[in-house]
Amino acid sequence: MMAERNSETRWLFALACLVFTVGGVSGSAIGVVWIYVQADFNVTLSALGALVTAATLGRLLTSSTSGPLINRFGIAFIMMTGLVITAGSMFGFALAGSWLMVMLVAFGSGVGAGVMATGLNAFAAVHFSARQMNWLHGSYGIGSTIGPLLITFIVIDLSLDWRWAYVIFTFVRLLLFSLFFVTRQRWRLSEARAEGAGAKHASLATTLRLPIIWLMVGTFMLATGVELVAGQFANSFLIEARDIDAKTAGSWVSLYWASLTISRFAAGIIIARIGNVRFLRLNGLLMLLGAGLLAADLGALGSLLGLASIGFAIAPFAPMLTSDTPGRVGRAHVANAIGLQFTGASLGMALLPWLAGVLAETQGLEIIPRFVFVTALATLTLHEAIRLRERNIRARLV
Repeated sequence: MMAERNSETRWLFALACLVFTVGGVSGSAIGVVWIYVQADFNVTLSALGALVTAATLGRLLTSSTSGPLINRFGIAFIMMTGLVITAGSMFGFALAGSWLMVMLVAFGSGVGAGVMATGLNAFAAVHFSARQMNWLHGSYGIGSTIGPLLITFIVIDLSLDWRWAYVIFTFVRLLLFSLFFVTRQRWRLSEARAEGAGAKHASLATTLRLPIIWLMVGTFMLATGVELVAGQFANSFLIEARDIDAKTAGSWVSLYWASLTISRFAAGIIIARIGNVRFLRLNGLLMLLGAGLLAADLGALGSLLGLASIGFAIAPFAPMLTSDTPGRVGRAHVANAIGLQFTGASLGMALLPWLAGVLAETQGLEIIPRFVFVTALATLTLHEAIRLRERNIRARLV
């Protein structure tokens, strides 16, 4: 019986990794396909920011409400709904004849992605180990690497219109829908490894009354925000503020994003040796060291190593915070808690890059590494506050 259950979990884990990989492919594709989209719809570069904002608003809408929906309808229904919405959005993008239509399908894509992210991470937090959780998120990085290569192959090697890529993305999501339909009975939160497996689902209002939730949401918000700030501003900062040539800067920015993926797979091996808490603490310190190197301006190599250190250190925060959620809030609150954490992540991805951009415009690009340092310090501080609260709770129970 145990071997059968382990075999089933491995199949579900493989399907979950496939979903993350597919998400990474389409997520990174827009950066390459944008030049063709921009020409087709006669829009400026700033329209890309509007497109990202529309998708982020969609994610915000569903991340905050998907917990109660998961509790009511179940993981499989939520995942299939999200796949139908994103498939429709991809197909709508392929057929779009106006920029308004593009904005609408971007919003729809964000809605579907937000639902699926919460559903899949809620299931993974309960059924998968911390090592598997890091590998799951690392799969998104694999997809992000494949995306630009796939677009290049379709548009340049096959000489097809960019819209065909989104037709392919549509059919891939429909295939995933069929896989979830076939396995729908297996995607249950009830067979939990967390304590309180027989507990009922808590309401969103009850979950919000847990003080630790706000610490978890804040940590998620800062961790995802600093990851995006460092990646988005790195190229401009290295070239304009540090006079590093464009080719070298571009290579190191690519290394930054690659280090996130490498780190998540490496984390799966290291965690088993030193444990979650110590590992995140060491990563927080490495992130501060990287930001310090970047701010100290010790030369080109120091700046580049600082950037790579930030990428390597920040990567495991989101998957490991998600993995630790059941033990911190109990299974009754898992779906709500993860939905709220991903709401925090969406806010961090929207607000922190905006704030960093405002500071860079008023104070100069040299403010960016200091901003990253302060945000990284706040991330580590909030995580330590979570651990302190857990210790105090355990002490009162003894």
